[in-house]
Amino acid sequence: MIDYTGLNCPVCGKPFARNDDIVVCPECGAPYHRECYAKEGKCVFSDKHGTNAAWAPPKQEAQKEPVNRAECKTKRCPRCGNMNSQSAMFCDRCGQSLTINQQDIPGFQQNQGNPQNGFPPYGAPFQQGQPVPFLFDPMGGVNPNDQIDDVPAGDISKLVQNNTPYYLPVFMNLKRFGKNRFNFSAFLFSGGWMLYRKQYKIGSIITAVMTALYLVSTYVSIHFATPLLQTMFQKQGISLDSGNITYAQMMQVLALVSQQPDLQVFLFCLPTIIGAIQIVIMLIVGFNGNKWYLKHCVGKVKQIRQDSSDATRTAIQYQEQGGVNAALAICLLICYMIVMYLPQIL
Repeated sequence: MIDYTGLNCPVCGKPFARNDDIVVCPECGAPYHRECYAKEGKCVFSDKHGTNAAWAPPKQEAQKEPVNRAECKTKRCPRCGNMNSQSAMFCDRCGQSLTINQQDIPGFQQNQGNPQNGFPPYGAPFQQGQPVPFLFDPMGGVNPNDQIDDVPAGDISKLVQNNTPYYLPVFMNLKRFGKNRFNFSAFLFSGGWMLYRKQYKIGSIITAVMTALYLVSTYVSIHFATPLLQTMFQKQGISLDSGNITYAQMMQVLALVSQQPDLQVFLFCLPTIIGAIQIVIMLIVGFNGNKWYLKHCVGKVKQIRQDSSDATRTAIQYQEQGGVNAALAICLLICYMIVMYLPQIL
């Protein structure tokens, strides 16, 4: 049933009130006050009946579908400025966690609700209520929809989380052009870096190997290599306390060492051999760290997407399985310091 309230009567031009006595033309449906229709005696549009010019009810504005507030993009990423849905736990573009309290972001209260001077444009983080230029792309110039081993780069960024501007371009260059980049963090810290990046299996193996090599080298140096070297210096009448050992004297001592039994010579050289092996392992990890990490990330993303049945569960898995393990890194650093200085204390 059509509600004629507010429409104008074609005869008197006055709008219909809710309680007015209204009659309609049986041909075209035009509404009239009963008195107006009786006065005219016919529909004023009778000569236009059957044509497109006949009266027609006004088009009703389509009823708007209810808005799903969870899908409204009202949550701004504090890192890159991208707008995300209210239910998002990670930024769709850079992978930044959105579970932090936005009220704690400097300038949020001043900016909220002011489209002109409020939210800064994309790429401008909050800083005391004033937008400042964002100096780098948190995705490193990689499109979130670009595929890396059939996985969107945006999903990989949600797993990497920390230092995505470095890793995403490296991953893309690896897959597109086969170009790798030497990872100095992986080179310097080897297994520790891999454990920090939650590559627990291979990281544990490399850490165990490097630790075992260091302990063997330290033990051999303290109990065999250093005493043997001191004995050879004494035979040559050279005082180690003087600190003025010439190159010729050092060559004489090494010549004496080479005349010792093969086992003692081997033990004397063993710390140097172990040091070389450690350098080789560090170089291998440095050259292959990015490749191994890419394989780890792609595998984790595929596993999470397969095992998680909804977006919320997927976001939680990204948060738990991605990022870095800072606590483990601190523990490894403490253990390293203990192992380094314990022989000197004992």
